[in-house]
Amino acid sequence: MLCINKNIMSDLKSIEKMKIEKLFDMGSGYVLDFSNRTFQEFIIDNTGIDIYDDKYDYASGSKANRLRAFWKKEPNYLVGRLLSDLLEYWRTNKLTNFIEISQAEQALFDECHKIAERLKQDIAVEHINAIQSNSNDKDFSLLARSIRESIQKNEPEAALDRLHTFVVKYVR
Repeated sequence: MLCINKNIMSDLKSIEKMKIEKLFDMGSGYVLDFSNRTFQEFIIDNTGIDIYDDKYDYASGSKANRLRAFWKKEPNYLVGRLLSDLLEYWRTNKLTNFIEISQAEQALFDECHKIAERLKQDIAVEHINAIQSNSNDKDFSLLARSIRESIQKNEPEAALDRLHTFVVKYVR
């Protein structure tokens, strides 16, 4: 049986938040160079979540406070994925605008990247290995492996489609 991870909020530590907030220049309520519209679009494009949902209306409702609310309300894996995307945006913005990245900025970027990677290591589903073929049929084994891979890649639609196929084939 599958068990969804019960950790519904990220476990970012205060020092980690401080590093991320410094790199993303969140002290004044902004996040990088995003406008409200571009911030909303970026988060939707990368997570499928509307950051301007009431769920993320925290304190002043600024972009920085909405991102902080996201950290508090979403699981590690999703927070890590968004942080990775924001880090890539930060780096790409510097490179495309021919802005040199200082050694201090690079060191802070590297620390933030480690934080994002740590968060992404949190498994989305416990006991994923429970999805096993209980017969010697090669099709069942392939389907089971495909389901596990889709779940690990956070591709729920593909996992559900294959799981449906698995169950129908099993019942027949």
